[in-house]
Amino acid sequence: MPAEQDLRWPELSAAAEALRTGDGGGIKVAVIDSGVDTTHPALSGMTLADDVAISCDGVNLRIEDNEGVDVYGHGTAVASILSKEAPGATIGSFRALDSSNHARSFVIAECVNQAISRGYQVINCSFGCRGLARYAMDYKEWVDEAYLAGVQVVAASSNVNAAIREWPAYFPSVISVKGIDCQADELFYKPGEMISFFARGERVEVPWLNGETKTETGSSYAAPLVAGRIARLRSAFPGMEPSLVKPLLSILATAR
Repeated sequence: MPAEQDLRWPELSAAAEALRTGDGGGIKVAVIDSGVDTTHPALSGMTLADDVAISCDGVNLRIEDNEGVDVYGHGTAVASILSKEAPGATIGSFRALDSSNHARSFVIAECVNQAISRGYQVINCSFGCRGLARYAMDYKEWVDEAYLAGVQVVAASSNVNAAIREWPAYFPSVISVKGIDCQADELFYKPGEMISFFARGERVEVPWLNGETKTETGSSYAAPLVAGRIARLRSAFPGMEPSLVKPLLSILATAR
């Protein structure tokens, strides 16, 4: 087999080894969330490649330095899980969620656009917008742009039921994850479903605000586990076509 084809589709044994032992070195992962508290003891002085807050004053979008602020706690939890899963990856924080853990869709879109323009290969979205199909259009444009740019979008599904449509998780190009009760090193795949990947998301101890820790449950905490695994794969096989990551991950995961 020609060398270029090896890069497009790696040997499964080598890919499985990358998932077990890789560290995500050389890969940039964007956390679109509530900010990351880099002073939290659990983050051990993490240095963010980018740390920006994007908001809207009612008319104009504002892009400002965030300076290690987490307005809710959620982003710190997500970044901590990601950094443990892919310790060699470069992490950037793009603050979209407010102190109520909500964000306007166009603020999220600008966070993603900033991440794509700054060269991030993986984008973690531990949030979702539930609603009618018309709400999907607020997310479709940037999801498509990420796909065309070779950027993997990882999104958390509904905590209630994976069959509930939430955006961006319900787009086929997105690698969507449901949190379940399993071990942190386990990854499951169920074909024929819009939400097809499953990872640990129940009773997860995570860092939160003010140096504290909490035990949380939700798909939000499963998504960065998968984002970290993708960083490991892309680090080990930098020449692999980005569109092949999702099918490769589905083969390497345990059937559910």
